Amino acid sequence: MTNKFYGIGVGVGDPEEITLKAINTLKKLDVVILPEAKKDDGSVAYEIAKQYMKEDVEKIFVEFPMLKSLEERENARKKNAKIVQDLLDEGKNVGFLTIGDTMTYSTYVYILEHLPKKYPVETIPGVSSFVDMASRFNFPLMIGDETLKVVSLNRKTDIESELENNDNIVFMKVSRNFEKLKQALVKTGTIDKVIMVSNCGKENQKVYYDIKNLVEDDIPYFTTMIVKKGGFEKWRRD
Repeated sequence: MTNKFYGIGVGVGDPEEITLKAINTLKKLDVVILPEAKKDDGSVAYEIAKQYMKEDVEKIFVEFPMLKSLEERENARKKNAKIVQDLLDEGKNVGFLTIGDTMTYSTYVYILEHLPKKYPVETIPGVSSFVDMASRFNFPLMIGDETLKVVSLNRKTDIESELENNDNIVFMKVSRNFEKLKQALVKTGTIDKVIMVSNCGKENQKVYYDIKNLVEDDIPYFTTMIVKKGGFEKWRRD
């Protein structure tokens, strides 16, 4: 069988939400690539998936540093793709683990875009945080003719426009600009129409319907907010 590069989504943290396909793929791996934002950060994805891998699987941690220069970020990504390329040339099955879904704001795609097309690739989807939240807390992401938009929060995001022009909005990477987001929610009258979850599916999960007294320092990195114009009251069962 031809060796491959596998991108494997392992879900958001609940070990029961990893798919059967992901489990079967993990068993094939000779090498697992584990992304880090900075050196020695460790890997949440690995902690979820390690029980399904070979005992002698080789672990390689790669950094995706948050650099200001686009050129420097691109060079780091190309360097990581070269690591994968060299392993594939050795005839190994190589897997890249990612929290959530492989194709939703994932560092996996930075390897994929720089990996030559001659290498076979298979991508295994995973459960995204906002999909998990909707099922975990029993509300629809969209219903009828409603719209849904997924927004990565950054300095340039026109938050008020997003809130005014969509029925349901998923804000990811909330910890980066929480104060700006909160101000926009107040201004648009939607601050009482949110659910925010930190560390979804993990033992330290926290759920908020009221964020008025929270500040940016209270918000962990793994935090997702959903704004629903129709509100959450009719769906809440707590």
